[in-house]
Amino acid sequence: MNRTIHWTTTIGAALVSLGLVTQAAADTATLRTVSAFNSGTAIPHTFEMFLEEIQNDPDAPIEINFIGGPETMPPFQIGNAVSNGVVDMAFVTSAFYTSSLPAAHALNLTRYSPEELRETGRFEQLQEMWREQMNVHYLAYTNYGNRYHLYLNEPISGPELNGLRMRITPVYRAFVEAMGGEAAQTPPGEVYTALERGTVDGYGWPVQGIFDLGWQEHTRYRVDPGFYHVEVGVLVNQNTWDNLTDEQRDYLTDKAIWLEELNGLNEEINIEEERRQAEAGIEVIEFEGEDRERFLETAYEVQWERLAQEHAENTERLREILDSE
Repeated sequence: MNRTIHWTTTIGAALVSLGLVTQAAADTATLRTVSAFNSGTAIPHTFEMFLEEIQNDPDAPIEINFIGGPETMPPFQIGNAVSNGVVDMAFVTSAFYTSSLPAAHALNLTRYSPEELRETGRFEQLQEMWREQMNVHYLAYTNYGNRYHLYLNEPISGPELNGLRMRITPVYRAFVEAMGGEAAQTPPGEVYTALERGTVDGYGWPVQGIFDLGWQEHTRYRVDPGFYHVEVGVLVNQNTWDNLTDEQRDYLTDKAIWLEELNGLNEEINIEEERRQAEAGIEVIEFEGEDRERFLETAYEVQWERLAQEHAENTERLREILDSE
């Protein structure tokens, strides 16, 4: 990360000024920004490029005051922080703020790339929903193309988990349970120990990032194909967004589209991650034919069904945006 980005190490420093936007100069706005992910790891790497792109632009009408990652603010508090204007901008996955916007993690189920969402007007519909329910402007969708996988320490011959205890997040809890697995929700920081002690038999995670956490040391199998798409959004407090000039909003929108184009890097990155996993001794269990179709159909349908049971109105709206022709 370019060292001209302003770093602080405590959340107190983030609260020094509670103005919605600090005007660094007549034509420049400074946005206090946090990330739900540790810098230098797989998930935020393109967001870090986005920050550097702005920071290194001498003509940028925006400055970034990057406060830090989860060491400065707990990830599950970030949604509220950007919603309430404690920070101006946040890099955070929808699974971390479903209490503020129920069913938000349906974004993982989209059949459209961010580019297609924008071209069809669906992105504007998402922005409207996020503005109404969370008081934020959904600026960019990152990590599309980075798919989730199941990782196991016990072999399976078909799409059944047969009582295996799996570390999960709400994103794929319904899928794991539909295959007969026992769901165990734990913070990422506790997964290594759970694997080491054998208290879980596996976990769900994207193809990228297990080496950042050391989980490859206690992982024997990866299940293919991958399912869903990782979604990590860039959110801007709505009051902050409204107080920007047209030039500043247009600039951030252009940079957001540039950031989304970096999702195209994931295909090459995924291939490299799969190679590294193979070198680390992780074997692939690949479903083909009818098993593959059943695996993927179950993944999507049970999650939509679970969301509809828990949050019917939001789910209906999101499915129309994300999953309809």
